[in-house]
Amino acid sequence: MMAYRPEFLEGLALIAKAATAAVKSGGTPPILVGGAAVEFFTGGAITSGDFDLWTASENLLRRNLLIVGFKDEDRRGHLARGFYHPDLDMGVELVSGTLFDGRCDRSRLVMATIGDAAIHLPPVEDLIADRMGQYNSAPRKVPAMREQAAILYLLADDLDEAYLERRIREDTAGDFGLSDLKEAAHELSHDHD
Repeated sequence: MMAYRPEFLEGLALIAKAATAAVKSGGTPPILVGGAAVEFFTGGAITSGDFDLWTASENLLRRNLLIVGFKDEDRRGHLARGFYHPDLDMGVELVSGTLFDGRCDRSRLVMATIGDAAIHLPPVEDLIADRMGQYNSAPRKVPAMREQAAILYLLADDLDEAYLERRIREDTAGDFGLSDLKEAAHELSHDHD
């Protein structure tokens, strides 16, 4: 059952408006990544403190975020990059570079419609692989990343397991695969029995 936080839904609606306006002005569709995308796909079971948006049209998106009420980050004690909304307790960070290091199959992007606006998200397989990669990249493994990957796996419908296997292998430099993810999901489901 989906149980999104009201501030997440409000922020997502504003971001979708800004994204839609940026696309109408000729920009590339921004893509919601990171923890907020995980929150979206888990129906609020995992929450995030900010919205990360990958964009190839940073200036257009920046302008439209300001139009919908976000402000350049200028609060004391916060990194002076990104945006915040005065009525929400969530910031926005713009991510540049290539989406998932160029390994995301863009034909698999998911579009979420919110009112008369929309926001794109990566396929859940890429988010799972990203979390496994973050788990693998730390000098000391970060169990929360493995757990997030397992939760995404358990909640997802119609996963392309061949694509998921390839993406996990890519993001973990071959150290992990689908069988490792399934083991993590099995452990997690038994922990909650």
